[in-house]
Amino acid sequence: MLSLSTSWNAHKYDNGFDIVKEIKVLGFDTIELSFALTLRIVNDILKLKENGEIKVSSLHNMCPIPPEIPRAKASPDYYSLSSLDEKERALAVKAAKNTVDYAKKFGAKAVVLHIGRVDIEGRTRELASLINDKEKFKSVKNEMINERSSKKDSYIKKAIESLKEIVPYAKRRSVAPAVENRYYYREIPLIEELEKIFGYFEEEDLFYWHDVGHAEVFERLGLAKHKDFMNKFSRRLLGIHLHDIIGSIEDHKAPGTGTFDFNILKPYITKDAIKVIEPHRPATGEEILHSVGYLTKIFGE
Repeated sequence: MLSLSTSWNAHKYDNGFDIVKEIKVLGFDTIELSFALTLRIVNDILKLKENGEIKVSSLHNMCPIPPEIPRAKASPDYYSLSSLDEKERALAVKAAKNTVDYAKKFGAKAVVLHIGRVDIEGRTRELASLINDKEKFKSVKNEMINERSSKKDSYIKKAIESLKEIVPYAKRRSVAPAVENRYYYREIPLIEELEKIFGYFEEEDLFYWHDVGHAEVFERLGLAKHKDFMNKFSRRLLGIHLHDIIGSIEDHKAPGTGTFDFNILKPYITKDAIKVIEPHRPATGEEILHSVGYLTKIFGE
Protein backbone atom coordinates (compact mmCIF):
# COMPACT_ATOMS: atom_id res chain seq x y z
CA MET A 1 0.00 0.00 0.00
CA LEU A 2 1.30 3.42 -0.98
CA SER A 3 0.24 6.45 1.05
CA LEU A 4 0.64 10.08 -0.05
CA SER A 5 1.74 12.82 2.33
CA THR A 6 -0.39 15.94 2.53
CA SER A 7 2.91 17.83 2.37
CA TRP A 8 2.34 17.69 -1.39
CA ASN A 9 -0.74 19.91 -1.52
CA ALA A 10 -1.64 21.19 1.98
CA HIS A 11 -0.14 24.61 1.21
CA LYS A 12 -2.89 25.17 -1.40
CA TYR A 13 -5.89 24.89 0.91
CA ASP A 14 -7.23 26.07 4.25
CA ASN A 15 -9.54 23.07 4.72
CA GLY A 16 -9.12 19.33 4.81
CA PHE A 17 -11.87 18.49 2.36
CA ASP A 18 -10.10 20.01 -0.64
CA ILE A 19 -6.74 18.52 0.39
CA VAL A 20 -8.22 15.03 0.45
CA LYS A 21 -10.32 15.54 -2.68
CA GLU A 22 -7.28 16.40 -4.78
CA ILE A 23 -5.33 13.43 -3.43
CA LYS A 24 -8.19 11.00 -4.06
CA VAL A 25 -8.38 12.14 -7.69
CA LEU A 26 -4.92 10.58 -8.08
CA GLY A 27 -6.27 7.25 -6.83
CA PHE A 28 -4.96 7.27 -3.27
CA ASP A 29 -7.19 5.98 -0.49
CA THR A 30 -4.56 6.46 2.24
CA ILE A 31 -2.63 9.54 3.35
CA GLU A 32 -0.05 10.70 5.86
CA LEU A 33 -0.96 13.89 7.68
CA SER A 34 1.95 16.32 7.46
CA PHE A 35 3.00 18.88 10.06
CA ALA A 36 1.56 22.06 8.49
CA LEU A 37 -2.09 21.31 9.27
CA THR A 38 -4.26 23.41 11.55
CA LEU A 39 -6.70 21.90 14.01
CA ARG A 40 -9.55 22.83 11.68
CA ILE A 41 -7.95 21.01 8.75
CA VAL A 42 -7.18 17.96 10.86
CA ASN A 43 -10.75 17.81 12.13
CA ASP A 44 -12.06 18.10 8.56
CA ILE A 45 -9.99 15.08 7.60
CA LEU A 46 -11.11 13.25 10.73
CA LYS A 47 -14.71 13.64 9.56
CA LEU A 48 -13.77 12.14 6.19
CA LYS A 49 -12.00 9.27 7.90
CA GLU A 50 -14.99 8.58 10.14
CA ASN A 51 -17.21 8.54 7.04
CA GLY A 52 -14.95 5.97 5.40
CA GLU A 53 -13.76 8.36 2.69
CA ILE A 54 -10.05 8.24 3.51
CA LYS A 55 -7.59 6.21 5.57
CA VAL A 56 -4.62 7.62 7.47
CA SER A 57 -1.40 5.63 7.65
CA SER A 58 0.60 7.96 9.86
CA LEU A 59 0.93 11.46 11.30
CA HIS A 60 4.04 13.59 11.09
CA ASN A 61 4.64 15.45 14.34
CA MET A 62 3.54 18.25 15.00
CA CYS A 63 0.01 17.48 13.84
CA PRO A 64 -2.13 19.46 14.34
CA ILE A 65 -0.06 22.63 14.65
CA PRO A 66 -0.08 23.92 18.24
CA PRO A 67 -2.52 26.86 18.29
CA GLU A 68 0.10 29.44 19.23
CA ILE A 69 2.17 28.72 16.08
CA PRO A 70 1.21 30.55 12.85
CA ARG A 71 0.71 28.13 9.98
CA ALA A 72 3.30 29.95 7.89
CA LYS A 73 5.91 29.12 10.55
CA ALA A 74 4.85 25.53 11.15
CA SER A 75 7.71 23.06 11.43
CA PRO A 76 8.32 19.71 13.15
CA ASP A 77 11.26 21.48 14.77
CA TYR A 78 9.52 24.67 15.91
CA TYR A 79 9.93 23.27 19.41
CA SER A 80 12.94 21.01 19.81
CA LEU A 81 12.74 17.72 21.72
CA SER A 82 16.45 18.13 22.47
CA SER A 83 16.27 21.71 23.70
CA LEU A 84 18.31 22.64 26.76
CA ASP A 85 15.56 25.12 27.57
CA GLU A 86 13.15 23.07 29.67
CA LYS A 87 10.16 25.24 28.78
CA GLU A 88 10.74 24.68 25.07
CA ARG A 89 11.37 20.97 25.55
CA ALA A 90 8.15 20.66 27.56
CA LEU A 91 6.22 22.32 24.73
CA ALA A 92 7.83 19.93 22.26
CA VAL A 93 6.82 16.91 24.34
CA LYS A 94 3.29 18.28 24.75
CA ALA A 95 2.93 18.73 20.99
CA ALA A 96 4.22 15.21 20.31
CA LYS A 97 1.77 13.73 22.80
CA ASN A 98 -1.04 15.65 21.12
CA THR A 99 0.01 14.17 17.78
CA VAL A 100 -0.14 10.72 19.38
CA ASP A 101 -3.64 11.47 20.61
CA TYR A 102 -4.74 12.38 17.10
CA ALA A 103 -3.07 9.31 15.65
CA LYS A 104 -5.23 7.28 18.03
CA LYS A 105 -8.35 9.13 16.82
CA PHE A 106 -7.47 8.39 13.20
CA GLY A 107 -6.59 4.77 13.86
CA ALA A 108 -3.17 5.55 12.41
CA LYS A 109 -0.36 3.17 13.18
CA ALA A 110 2.55 5.60 13.41
CA VAL A 111 3.79 9.01 14.47
CA VAL A 112 6.95 10.25 12.74
CA LEU A 113 9.27 12.21 15.02
CA HIS A 114 12.08 14.69 14.52
CA ILE A 115 13.92 14.51 17.83
CA GLY A 116 15.83 17.78 17.83
CA ARG A 117 19.18 19.27 16.96
CA VAL A 118 22.51 20.35 18.32
CA ASP A 119 22.30 24.12 18.67
CA ILE A 120 25.08 25.09 16.28
CA GLU A 121 25.12 26.91 12.95
CA GLY A 122 23.56 24.87 10.17
CA ARG A 123 26.16 24.48 7.42
CA THR A 124 24.81 21.58 5.33
CA ARG A 125 23.86 23.79 2.39
CA GLU A 126 27.18 25.61 2.59
CA LEU A 127 28.95 22.25 2.42
CA ALA A 128 26.91 21.23 -0.61
CA SER A 129 27.80 24.45 -2.39
CA LEU A 130 31.50 23.52 -2.10
CA ILE A 131 31.21 20.02 -3.53
CA ASN A 132 33.32 20.91 -6.56
CA ASP A 133 36.07 22.52 -4.46
CA LYS A 134 37.68 19.54 -2.74
CA GLU A 135 39.94 21.52 -0.43
CA LYS A 136 37.29 23.89 0.90
CA PHE A 137 34.74 21.07 1.05
CA LYS A 138 37.04 18.97 3.23
CA SER A 139 37.82 21.94 5.50
CA VAL A 140 34.18 22.88 6.10
CA LYS A 141 33.16 19.24 6.55
CA ASN A 142 35.82 18.74 9.23
CA GLU A 143 34.77 21.96 10.99
CA MET A 144 31.14 20.79 11.01
CA ILE A 145 32.02 17.37 12.37
CA ASN A 146 34.31 18.70 15.09
CA GLU A 147 31.95 21.43 16.31
CA ARG A 148 28.96 19.10 16.44
CA SER A 149 30.94 16.38 18.19
CA SER A 150 32.13 18.78 20.89
CA LYS A 151 28.61 19.96 21.75
CA LYS A 152 26.27 17.05 21.04
CA ASP A 153 26.14 15.14 24.33
CA SER A 154 23.84 17.40 26.34
CA TYR A 155 21.38 17.68 23.44
CA ILE A 156 21.24 13.93 22.88
CA LYS A 157 20.61 13.48 26.59
CA LYS A 158 17.61 15.81 26.37
CA ALA A 159 16.30 14.03 23.28
CA ILE A 160 16.39 10.75 25.18
CA GLU A 161 14.60 12.36 28.16
CA SER A 162 11.86 13.52 25.79
CA LEU A 163 11.51 10.09 24.23
CA LYS A 164 11.23 8.54 27.69
CA GLU A 165 8.08 10.64 28.12
CA ILE A 166 6.65 10.12 24.64
CA VAL A 167 7.31 6.40 24.08
CA PRO A 168 5.28 5.02 27.04
CA TYR A 169 2.54 7.57 26.33
CA ALA A 170 2.27 6.28 22.77
CA LYS A 171 2.43 2.65 23.84
CA ARG A 172 -0.57 3.08 26.15
CA ARG A 173 -2.50 4.37 23.14
CA SER A 174 -1.34 1.62 20.75
CA VAL A 175 0.47 4.14 18.56
CA ALA A 176 4.00 3.46 17.31
CA PRO A 177 6.50 6.36 17.57
CA ALA A 178 9.27 6.32 14.96
CA VAL A 179 12.46 8.37 14.84
CA GLU A 180 13.28 9.78 11.40
CA ASN A 181 16.79 10.18 10.01
CA ARG A 182 17.44 13.82 9.26
CA TYR A 183 18.49 16.16 6.46
CA TYR A 184 20.73 18.71 8.19
CA TYR A 185 23.96 17.54 9.77
CA ARG A 186 23.34 19.44 13.01
CA GLU A 187 20.11 17.51 13.56
CA ILE A 188 19.77 14.45 15.77
CA PRO A 189 20.34 11.57 15.22
CA LEU A 190 23.42 10.53 13.33
CA ILE A 191 23.73 6.78 12.82
CA GLU A 192 25.80 6.13 15.94
CA GLU A 193 23.49 8.35 17.99
CA LEU A 194 20.45 6.43 16.85
CA GLU A 195 22.13 3.19 17.89
CA LYS A 196 22.64 4.69 21.35
CA ILE A 197 19.07 5.97 21.56
CA PHE A 198 17.58 2.64 20.56
CA GLY A 199 19.54 1.03 23.37
CA TYR A 200 17.19 2.69 25.86
CA PHE A 201 14.00 1.25 24.33
CA GLU A 202 12.60 -2.14 23.39
CA GLU A 203 12.27 -2.89 19.67
CA GLU A 204 8.50 -3.04 19.92
CA ASP A 205 8.29 0.38 21.63
CA LEU A 206 10.41 2.73 19.51
CA PHE A 207 10.89 2.38 15.78
CA TYR A 208 12.94 3.70 12.87
CA TRP A 209 11.50 5.79 10.04
CA HIS A 210 13.71 5.92 6.95
CA ASP A 211 13.68 9.05 4.83
CA VAL A 212 15.16 8.25 1.44
CA GLY A 213 16.09 11.79 0.44
CA HIS A 214 17.71 12.61 3.75
CA ALA A 215 19.84 9.46 3.74
CA GLU A 216 20.90 10.15 0.16
CA VAL A 217 21.91 13.73 1.02
CA PHE A 218 24.23 12.29 3.67
CA GLU A 219 25.60 9.81 1.12
CA ARG A 220 26.25 12.45 -1.53
CA LEU A 221 27.95 14.78 0.95
CA GLY A 222 30.13 11.98 2.31
CA LEU A 223 28.56 12.12 5.78
CA ALA A 224 27.21 8.55 5.88
CA LYS A 225 26.45 5.63 3.57
CA HIS A 226 22.82 5.29 2.58
CA LYS A 227 22.80 1.52 2.99
CA ASP A 228 24.27 1.81 6.49
CA PHE A 229 20.98 3.26 7.73
CA MET A 230 19.11 0.26 6.38
CA ASN A 231 21.68 -2.34 7.39
CA LYS A 232 21.71 -1.13 10.98
CA PHE A 233 18.05 -0.30 11.56
CA SER A 234 15.90 -2.39 9.20
CA ARG A 235 14.84 -4.59 12.13
CA ARG A 236 13.14 -1.56 13.65
CA LEU A 237 11.88 -0.14 10.37
CA LEU A 238 8.26 0.97 10.63
CA GLY A 239 7.92 3.17 7.59
CA ILE A 240 9.64 5.09 4.83
CA HIS A 241 9.35 8.49 3.19
CA LEU A 242 9.80 8.06 -0.53
CA HIS A 243 11.06 11.05 -2.47
CA ASP A 244 13.74 11.60 -5.07
CA ILE A 245 16.80 13.83 -5.23
CA ILE A 246 18.62 15.87 -7.84
CA GLY A 247 22.22 16.95 -7.35
CA SER A 248 23.49 16.72 -3.79
CA ILE A 249 20.70 18.28 -1.71
CA GLU A 250 17.59 18.96 -3.82
CA ASP A 251 15.23 16.35 -2.39
CA HIS A 252 11.46 15.90 -2.03
CA LYS A 253 11.08 15.33 -5.76
CA ALA A 254 8.49 12.83 -6.95
CA PRO A 255 10.05 9.33 -7.01
CA GLY A 256 11.32 8.49 -10.47
CA THR A 257 11.96 12.11 -11.46
CA GLY A 258 15.41 12.43 -9.90
CA THR A 259 18.65 10.46 -9.78
CA PHE A 260 18.16 8.04 -6.86
CA ASP A 261 17.89 4.33 -7.63
CA PHE A 262 15.02 3.09 -5.44
CA ASN A 263 15.93 -0.51 -6.25
CA ILE A 264 18.60 -0.43 -3.54
CA LEU A 265 15.81 -0.28 -0.96
CA LYS A 266 14.03 -3.42 -2.13
CA PRO A 267 15.92 -5.94 0.07
CA TYR A 268 15.06 -3.96 3.20
CA ILE A 269 11.42 -2.96 2.73
CA THR A 270 8.89 -5.47 3.99
CA LYS A 271 5.32 -5.74 2.82
CA ASP A 272 4.13 -4.37 6.17
CA ALA A 273 6.33 -1.26 6.10
CA ILE A 274 4.36 1.98 5.76
CA LYS A 275 5.32 3.47 2.40
CA VAL A 276 4.63 7.19 2.09
CA ILE A 277 5.31 9.16 -1.07
CA GLU A 278 6.47 12.56 0.18
CA PRO A 279 7.01 15.04 -2.67
CA HIS A 280 6.82 18.78 -2.09
CA ARG A 281 5.79 21.51 -4.50
CA PRO A 282 6.16 21.95 -7.41
CA ALA A 283 5.66 18.20 -8.01
CA THR A 284 2.67 17.65 -10.26
CA GLY A 285 -0.14 15.14 -10.11
CA GLU A 286 1.18 13.58 -13.31
CA GLU A 287 4.60 13.11 -11.72
CA ILE A 288 3.04 11.46 -8.68
CA LEU A 289 1.04 9.08 -10.88
CA HIS A 290 4.33 8.18 -12.58
CA SER A 291 5.84 7.63 -9.12
CA VAL A 292 3.10 5.16 -8.22
CA GLY A 293 3.84 3.06 -11.31
CA TYR A 294 7.58 3.30 -10.77
CA LEU A 295 7.42 2.27 -7.10
CA THR A 296 4.86 -0.45 -7.72
CA LYS A 297 7.26 -2.17 -10.12
CA ILE A 298 9.96 -2.10 -7.46
CA PHE A 299 8.00 -2.97 -4.32
CA GLY A 300 5.18 -4.97 -5.90
CA GLU A 301 2.44 -2.99 -4.19
